[in-house]
Amino acid sequence: SASLFKDVDLLILPTTLTTTPAIAQAAAQGPFALDDANTSPFNYFGLPAISIPCGFDHRGMPLGLQIAGPRYGERAVLSAAYQFQQATPWHLKSPSLSFLR
Repeated sequence: SASLFKDVDLLILPTTLTTTPAIAQAAAQGPFALDDANTSPFNYFGLPAISIPCGFDHRGMPLGLQIAGPRYGERAVLSAAYQFQQATPWHLKSPSLSFLR
């Protein structure tokens, strides 16, 4: 992980590889309805990461932006998340109720 952050301070990427599934779709796909490929490496290596709202897909379902940092980089991760939240309205908006269908 040290070499990953040698030339960058933070990584910013989508929280998941796909958009949020509807409840019926998630139930049919089971516990792995959302791929954790973008989050599990940070969990595995114990690196700080946060997911914050960054918009909605075409169905009105929420999209997440993940900010990850180096070991002991919690302050930078949380600061970037706070700055993004202050500059955007996404944390104030509610998702569509289409997930009920």
